[in-house]
Amino acid sequence: MQVQNYHDPVQKMILADYHEDNGNEFHGKFLRNQAEEVKGKLVCWGENGRSQCDIPSDLGKVVQVSCGLYNTLVIDENGKLHCLGSNEYTQCDIPSDIGKVVQVTCGNFYSFAIDLNGKLWVWGYNELSQSDIPSDLGKVSQVSCGALFTAAIDENKKLWVWGSNDHQQSDIPSDLGKVLQVSCGGGGHVAVIDENNQLWVWGNNGYSQCDIPEGLGKVVQVSCGDFHTAAIDENGKLWTWGFNRFEPSKFLGKALQLSCGSFHSGVIDENNKLWNWGSNEYTQCNIPSGLGKVLQVSCGGWHTAVIVES
Repeated sequence: MQVQNYHDPVQKMILADYHEDNGNEFHGKFLRNQAEEVKGKLVCWGENGRSQCDIPSDLGKVVQVSCGLYNTLVIDENGKLHCLGSNEYTQCDIPSDIGKVVQVTCGNFYSFAIDLNGKLWVWGYNELSQSDIPSDLGKVSQVSCGALFTAAIDENKKLWVWGSNDHQQSDIPSDLGKVLQVSCGGGGHVAVIDENNQLWVWGNNGYSQCDIPEGLGKVVQVSCGDFHTAAIDENGKLWTWGFNRFEPSKFLGKALQLSCGSFHSGVIDENNKLWNWGSNEYTQCNIPSGLGKVLQVSCGGWHTAVIVES
């Protein structure tokens, strides 16, 4: 599916190269927020037919979560990876020799992780070569999965995309330079933020999810759903476009982190309050009462997971 976390160590390496706030108070706050260590309790709700929301009783504090279509990947405070939910395509069969992990992402039926040395690991479904890591790809700083394709940023901020290319989502624009963040949509589109904080989007555009809104300007985070896209601009304003069958957000504050699931979205505001909207067929937008301070959110196919202060 899609992972949109700035809180992992490798992503902080990228952010460290872009530390100027140019007098923009919110931009500075955003960068400081992303540089903070996340460590807290995992909470998960929504569709649970494959136990993707069944948190193990012995799971301690966690530092990152990624929701897929029917599974959830979690990194605990010791860098150990855990997988909850469906394993019909071995997407939860974590390699025994993987060691400590710093970032994870879920595709529809496959999983990727980055270890402490920047090595990329993959397991699960591979019908369209979405799990075939390019042989010349070295260390990576971020990875994101669509339904059947994968994108990664290497240590030199170069973008790589492979797997399904039915909507030209694997055709990287020839004039794209270095990138800071990538997000893959489940329906076949890709969004990246380049080193100038400009947004690029390409691939499936059946619902205008690749049509960047006029006046968007510089962007600090982006996330792709199946057929919609959302971004936070340098002033903390949230922008959303694309498929809009479900009620759009009434969020009017400033945003610090966002995540798009298949047909729902989640945003953490500057006060660490969570907002959810979109499809609610499995109560994935019903935020539990008393949730408290939210440090990270990830939206999957039909479920939502957060890390909260504990």
